[in-house]
Amino acid sequence: MESSSKLGLAEAVVLLTMSSMARIFLTFPRALVEISGPAAWLSSITGMALAILQVYLFYLILKPNPGRNIVDMANEKLGNIAGTAVNIIFASFFIAEAALFTRTFSEALIISALPSTPISVLMTGYITMAILGAYIGLEALARSARVTYPFVLFGIALLLLGLIPKWDFQQVFPILGNGPVNVFIKGGHLAGAVTEILLAAVIVKSFHGPEMFFKITSRALLMGFAFLTVLLFVMVITFGWNTAQENTLPFYRLATLIYLGRFFQRVESVFIIIWGFIGMIKVALTLYAAALTLAGTLRLPDHRPLLWPLAVIIYTCSILPHDMPTAVRLESVLIRGVSWLPAVALPLIILIVSRVRKRSGPDESG
Repeated sequence: MESSSKLGLAEAVVLLTMSSMARIFLTFPRALVEISGPAAWLSSITGMALAILQVYLFYLILKPNPGRNIVDMANEKLGNIAGTAVNIIFASFFIAEAALFTRTFSEALIISALPSTPISVLMTGYITMAILGAYIGLEALARSARVTYPFVLFGIALLLLGLIPKWDFQQVFPILGNGPVNVFIKGGHLAGAVTEILLAAVIVKSFHGPEMFFKITSRALLMGFAFLTVLLFVMVITFGWNTAQENTLPFYRLATLIYLGRFFQRVESVFIIIWGFIGMIKVALTLYAAALTLAGTLRLPDHRPLLWPLAVIIYTCSILPHDMPTAVRLESVLIRGVSWLPAVALPLIILIVSRVRKRSGPDESG
């Protein structure tokens, strides 16, 4: 089913960019400011360099094997048992990511706009839209993202222009924030934990080959990190880093500060619509990747029968955290802390094993 969906360069770049932007609207900027201080925007640049290295790692794996994704490579190079175990880790990571993003986006909507709405209603809405998006396919998601992307750009530009009167460039000092170790190592490690690279390696058959994979993923990451860097810089010079690290949803808080006259207020209502759509794209794309990974592991011809059971699992996992602080803590541990295992460590093992087998003779894995 994946090979039948072919994406153009622009559509694929926009889809991955909007997926990577999802973390900007939640608690991630606050966590980065806590570590790096006023130099959080420098940590974003370091994270971008680490992410490009990850793209190159996956490119080295996929380049000699056109027509195969990372799931196929794990099965082929590691054998049936080890390859299946690695792919189950990939799928479990996608499921955990979808569950935590569903919970945190629902909590964010309650805080910002719908305080009286039960969280189960919001999570049901996200999961339903994710099932619909994953069922109709990757092309529909990509085209929806491309149609919506100009409105996202306009909204972010409106935010930046509306905050100009509140900028104070003295807030950016000291320029190295909490020190080089926190800024470039700890902060860069946190910012570089991007799951869209692994996701792109799963859906690579829709990219017309590994060469397009490198172009699409690297451009999407450059755009996503550009948004993150600019918004972190604006957040610091607007709030000051001491205040910025106390805001649970700093992007929403920035939007509430905009006041352009008596008849142009409450601009944050525009951003809530944007956040809701980006959250839907993120959850739908992650659900699609989880179903595609499991379908490839189990040698199923179609991923769609797996969508409903996976959606039930995601919904159940998303409702387990007691409150939003618990969900945020789990996200920091599972998504930001453990993400280097499926995104770097396991692909590196696949690359090493494939190179060793290539030098030693014919591939006899399995």
